[in-house]
Amino acid sequence: NARNARNARNARSRVAKAAAVISVEEEKEEEETEEDERPLESLKASIKAKVARRVGDVVIVITEPIGEEDTNRLPSVGDTVRFSSGALAYVVALGDLCYAGVLVNPAEEVEEGDSYEILSRANMPRIRLPRKDGCQLLDIRGQELGTEVSSDEELKSEDVVPLFNEIVGIVRRQRIDSPLHSGVIGLDAFVPIGRGQSMLLQLPSGLSQKQLYEYIAHVIKAQKKNNVKIFTAAPSAVEAAEIKSLLGESDVVDRLTVISGGMEARPGEAVLAENGACALAEAARDAGEDALLLLDLEQLFKVWNLLAEVSSAEHLTEIADTNLKKEINGLTQDLGIELWKYVARKNAASGRRRTFLGCFLQRAGRMSEERGGGSLTLLAFARLKDTSMLSRLELEAKLRNLMDMELDEGVRARAVEKVQRQLAELAEDDMGSGVPDDFLEESKAVTDGHVVFLDDAINKEGQATWAIDIQESVARGITANSIQNRYLDMLESLKLKAFLMNAEKESQVMDNEDMDVKLDNAPLRALMQQSVGDVMTPEDEAILLLLAEEAAARAAASRPLAEHVVNLTKQARIRQDDVKERRRRVALLRRWVEATWDDKTNDIEALVAKHAEELADVLELKPLERKRLLAVIEEGVSQEVPTETEESLLAEDAQVRYEHLHSLLESLRKELPPGMDVTNAEAEDIALFLGYLRAKSREALSPQ
Repeated sequence: NARNARNARNARSRVAKAAAVISVEEEKEEEETEEDERPLESLKASIKAKVARRVGDVVIVITEPIGEEDTNRLPSVGDTVRFSSGALAYVVALGDLCYAGVLVNPAEEVEEGDSYEILSRANMPRIRLPRKDGCQLLDIRGQELGTEVSSDEELKSEDVVPLFNEIVGIVRRQRIDSPLHSGVIGLDAFVPIGRGQSMLLQLPSGLSQKQLYEYIAHVIKAQKKNNVKIFTAAPSAVEAAEIKSLLGESDVVDRLTVISGGMEARPGEAVLAENGACALAEAARDAGEDALLLLDLEQLFKVWNLLAEVSSAEHLTEIADTNLKKEINGLTQDLGIELWKYVARKNAASGRRRTFLGCFLQRAGRMSEERGGGSLTLLAFARLKDTSMLSRLELEAKLRNLMDMELDEGVRARAVEKVQRQLAELAEDDMGSGVPDDFLEESKAVTDGHVVFLDDAINKEGQATWAIDIQESVARGITANSIQNRYLDMLESLKLKAFLMNAEKESQVMDNEDMDVKLDNAPLRALMQQSVGDVMTPEDEAILLLLAEEAAARAAASRPLAEHVVNLTKQARIRQDDVKERRRRVALLRRWVEATWDDKTNDIEALVAKHAEELADVLELKPLERKRLLAVIEEGVSQEVPTETEESLLAEDAQVRYEHLHSLLESLRKELPPGMDVTNAEAEDIALFLGYLRAKSREALSPQ
């Protein structure tokens, strides 16, 4: 009993101590909440509507928390504002208690602290519709580049459309059921794009601006055999001319319209140019035509980043969310207060950004027949930001942090000098290149799909390729059963995509139940090595896919011979430490193996011995390596062969494989009837034609 009483007293003591701790923690939380709220309330009361920052032609303006007048409230996207200096600006993005405006005349003065007034909606900017056929290079008013600017009276005709439009509602759209040909087998076969879809194409870091334009030009050239009208934007007239020059003499140039900023690239004009391209593409869609819109997402990020910088520095998001914070702090633990705090922080950071992106990326769609049946397909390209390179904004933030940190003065001085030297090397309006990952993830959330590129999209010759990451790329949207061209649909290339996604290694044999044959994934993966600028027709894609499929079947069947030859090279001490050279050699030996292999062969060693000299020639060996290989072939493979490492012994240079398949494609093109068009062909006729091409593909890959 005494022991029980003692235990009870100890239990009561522990409960009392726990209660005291909880009470202290609750008081501490309340004090912290009050401390957090007091400065926010003070900041909220001190905020006045004013210009906070100017970079180039972009002005970031703070509004008042409860502003209701045209001189202190938050405007709408597309509004025109006039600053106290008299300068006009178009509102292009909204943040929390702030907005970004683009100066109509970048030469006009706007100072920090200036006030503003929102003008009547009658002053909203407009752009003139193209007035003639053929390639058009236009400014943000729709005037031909280099021509004299028209007066406002001329722009009030029926030939103009608003630069900023409302997004078309879902009830005005219809199902997407026809493909947009990209001229890229990796896209058309495995991540198809439908007319009316929006897709983000995430390019790797390290690409130049010209290489990005080469990707855009590739897709434009692929529209040669259709009637799609094409619209894109460029930051300056120089870059608009560069896009046109990349298209050369292609007939598709006559259906291209490029909206451009001025002679000098400015971040604000670049966004207005993208608004103009959107407006003209929507006008074509509303006229019942099929429009293709190609945008560079980096231009949008640059302006949004300026807005986010000011919002963060002035604590505007926290101030805007004070009421929400009070409500969340009133929740109990059982209602998941910590989770709600996390969700609120994430939503506060991304809500406005998603709205901004949606103004551009959610404009794609195919209109209902009652609305003309037109479509707008949107492809947004973005280079992933290289985190090793800092922009002017990031360097300025780093400089401010150095000044605030508690450091030895000597250390501080050296660090500040280094950052100031980096800043001096940058242009005044430099914002870095590329788009950060969080901005791209937000973009993926508002598009119908995304295409992610592998890091090695630039091949060993420095050529940009369509190196698509099959596992990370996906197409969504309101679509019919298939939005592929008739060849790829009948070849069921999407089933091959599932096959590729399930493979774990670069060279792996897997069953393909639909073909009743085993496939090695290496030839199919090699299709991602297509060079930018090598635009393929639907017939080219069908032939290349058949060649890769048949090569995959032969690679799987001949794998025992390939493994035997690889082991021979290892025993002959052929250099293996250079990964690139080893993969190139594996690609060469696999080509020889697949051409030499015979399903009736039972004695692999005898087969190799018979073709020993030929094999040595194929591997392009040095004299001593050749001598050792021939000696090993004569003696036979030792039983003590090294086991397979984490990387497959048969991992090959995909570019070498692709170049071989492409050379066979060029010869098989001659089998196509001139002017071939399968638009109205019967399915049975297409199936017969594909069967004929499959037989020709087998013949091209078979022993000579």
